[in-house]
Amino acid sequence: MIDWSQPRPLAKVTEDAGFTMSDVAFVSGLELSTVSRLWDEPDWLDRVSGKSLQSLASSVPGVAEYFASHSVLARRNDLIAQLEAEGLSANRPALMLSSHSDVPHQYLFNALEAALSIMRGDERRTCSYLARFWGLQQNRALELLYAAEGDHALLRNPDQLFSASIEMAPRLTRKNYSFHSILAQATFAHHLGIATGELDGEFTPSITDRQSAFMVRSGIMGLLINSSDIDLAHRYERMVKDIPVLAIIEEWSFPTYTRDSRPNADFSLPGSILLRRTAEEVLREVDHYTDAYLYYLCTTYLPLALERDPTFGLRAAQLERALEIRAQVCEDATVRGACIGLAGQLKETT
Repeated sequence: MIDWSQPRPLAKVTEDAGFTMSDVAFVSGLELSTVSRLWDEPDWLDRVSGKSLQSLASSVPGVAEYFASHSVLARRNDLIAQLEAEGLSANRPALMLSSHSDVPHQYLFNALEAALSIMRGDERRTCSYLARFWGLQQNRALELLYAAEGDHALLRNPDQLFSASIEMAPRLTRKNYSFHSILAQATFAHHLGIATGELDGEFTPSITDRQSAFMVRSGIMGLLINSSDIDLAHRYERMVKDIPVLAIIEEWSFPTYTRDSRPNADFSLPGSILLRRTAEEVLREVDHYTDAYLYYLCTTYLPLALERDPTFGLRAAQLERALEIRAQVCEDATVRGACIGLAGQLKETT
């Protein structure tokens, strides 16, 4: 089996096609002297121009596959080695290109880069990386990074990452107000809540501004996903009703997370919005998340969403049916009542 992470000369990459140097030059339209300079060089990818690489990839079998596989695998192997030097052990099977994860490998490797910055205590780079993970697909890569167990977990010893994240979080609080630091703090709170089922007091401050509101909201979402704490869902419902800045964050979070709206530093939404992607994600969560999280959806987020978009991304009728079905298996009577109540409201308006 070929190890595509290792550099291979152009001659080896084109070997299966049976092409000689002159064949490659002819079919690619490149000068023979250009191909000659690359032919026996293992690091030819570092030397070739973008235009020449496009010509080779489009005309010579194996070049495009080698370029894609080598680039990804070389980065993976380099990250694994750097993480091991920082005390983190990567779960190599989860990082195989043949793994069944539905998350693009580029996102997985970006998550490992973030972990490396956290372990090194590099606050600036950590904020810059984590800010790019506010999004549905990207967030699933972080879920795998912070996963405590499972075949697709990216780390075999994530406890060390948890500790490093907890240690870094207070330093981000002391940084000047920035959108990136707000997103980074919220990311820590959310994924540590999911992974550990508890949050240090650092992640549950009094809500005084958007930064503290977003961190509290993210941490509570993580806890609700981790375990079915109905009391916490009740408390959060009251908090959103009583604290205007938290209501703003709550309404903003789903549409920007799913990219129905672009994330922005002023936490605002357009006056008119169709929650098409939000609806798809919420319908998935209705089917799969805990009763406490379902109660949160029915009593806290969905009423705000339906005020903003009464059609709920043109899927209000589907949401009604999903709530009716989920209500039949809810163990908690309060949650069941919340499902049935919201489904009834939807029936009246659709």
